[in-house]
Amino acid sequence: MNAFPHKFLLALLVLLPCLGWARGIAFSEDMHGYAYHQGQYRAASVYFKVVIDDIDAWRANPQHLAKLSCELVLDRVPAGSASGSLQILAPGANGRVLTYRFQGAALRFVGIKHVYNNAGPDMLDDMTTLRGAFQAQGLPQPSVPDLLKGDAWTSELHFAWWQAATLWNFSWSFSTIATPWYEELAVKVLFLKTVFGDLARVLFPWAL
Repeated sequence: MNAFPHKFLLALLVLLPCLGWARGIAFSEDMHGYAYHQGQYRAASVYFKVVIDDIDAWRANPQHLAKLSCELVLDRVPAGSASGSLQILAPGANGRVLTYRFQGAALRFVGIKHVYNNAGPDMLDDMTTLRGAFQAQGLPQPSVPDLLKGDAWTSELHFAWWQAATLWNFSWSFSTIATPWYEELAVKVLFLKTVFGDLARVLFPWAL
C-alpha cells in the first residue's frame, strides 16, 4: 500500500496553521432605544452587521478597527443604511471602551459602550448599552472623553439580552471569514470569550 498520500495529508495538516490565514468573523447585533434628536425624543433602532477581518490582529491591537454597516430606523426620519467602524476593546478610563461610528445620507452617529474592569453583575449592562449622539451631517461630534463623562450623549440603545430569541439570533448570526473549517468553532469561541469574559459561558452555554 502506498503510504505517500497519507504522509502528504499529515504534513498538510501540520503546515496549515502556518500558512498565514487572517482568520476573521462577522456577526449581527440589533439594538433598540431612544434618541433625542432635533428637540424631540424619538424611538430608535439600529441593525448592525460587524465584520472583523482578522480576529488575531484585533485581539493584539486595541486600535484595530472592525467594519460596520447598519440599517437605521429613527422615528419621523426616513429609514436608511449607514456604514462606519467599530473600535473594539480600546482602552479607556477604568476599563475598556467600544466605540461605534457610522454615517448615512442624512445622519451620523458616535457612541460608546464602557465596560468597567471590575467584572460583576453590571458588566452585562455595560456590554449591552450603547450611549451616543445622532447628528445631522456637518455638526461637530462629541469626543469619546466627553461621552465617557456622561454629559454629551443624547441617545441610549440596548441589546435585549433578556430575550431568548435575541440571544439565539445573535449567537447564530456568527460566520467566519477565510477560516479553515477545523478552526471555525475556535474563532467564534475566541470572540465571545474576548468580549464577554466570564459572562460568555452564562450567556452562550450552547456555544462554549
